[in-house]
Amino acid sequence: MRYFIICTALVLSMSFPGQAGKPDSPVVKADWERDFLLANLEFTLLHEFGHLIIEEFKLPVLGMEEDAADRLAIIVMMREHQHESAADFIPWLLSVAGGWYTEWELKEGPKVKLDYWDNHNLEIQRFHNIVCLIVGGHTDLLEDVMDTEFLPFDRAVSCDYEYKQARHALNWLQSSYGQKSIVALKMDAVKVFYKTPREGENKAIFELIKTSQVAEKWAQKLSSSFKFPRPISVEFDNCFGLPDAFWHAPTASVTICYELLSHFSTMIKYRREHSTRACGIPILRKYMKELMSCT
Repeated sequence: MRYFIICTALVLSMSFPGQAGKPDSPVVKADWERDFLLANLEFTLLHEFGHLIIEEFKLPVLGMEEDAADRLAIIVMMREHQHESAADFIPWLLSVAGGWYTEWELKEGPKVKLDYWDNHNLEIQRFHNIVCLIVGGHTDLLEDVMDTEFLPFDRAVSCDYEYKQARHALNWLQSSYGQKSIVALKMDAVKVFYKTPREGENKAIFELIKTSQVAEKWAQKLSSSFKFPRPISVEFDNCFGLPDAFWHAPTASVTICYELLSHFSTMIKYRREHSTRACGIPILRKYMKELMSCT
């Protein structure tokens, strides 16, 4: 699960600068806003697909499964968008990292209890892990992120190795369990379903993601890559205040809450008002200037 109840209570009760009480309903208009939301949706889907694949094929996992799912998701995203221009795929990938950095900032505070016992890394750790993999795979483009607060030198020196290690694991997964014969595959093994959204925020989010076809694209890619022992469903649903996403093994289903996608839209507004430090790094300003509202 991407989020926890303690984080949910904090975020839902927080008033952002310039707002009072409940945040305004998200209206996704600009391309940068839409891309931030869809990039984080793509990562969330692939993260839950990581849990799905681990469960369905009973893969051995050394370390934390949540970390493995994060790494699988970001490496698959990097491979999927590698043929796009840097101006397109770098902001897409960094939007995912920025989402986790924003989660950490929203959670920070003297009264916030951190669950060090949880099986998820802290949001700030997930941010640094993702940045490391992105830089490790694109050092030629993002070398200037190294030796900054976003990727300190002591971590940066291992990012090339970490990226190659994660890429090797993905290649092993595909060669060991991927299907090369179309005949052996059921092309609709993974199906997408949309529950009727509630009026307001959920309805606006539903219209965006349904039009984008991001979920359908990845469901088809999964169906055409792996032969699963049972049908898999991806369900978008109203979770009544809980911004979450999860893989449920007993029903072979991935659930994405409309509220989580609404939360992504809220994060964009916060990020644009709190990116002074990031805007101070030239390479980030180059690729993320519009999204972060750098002057």
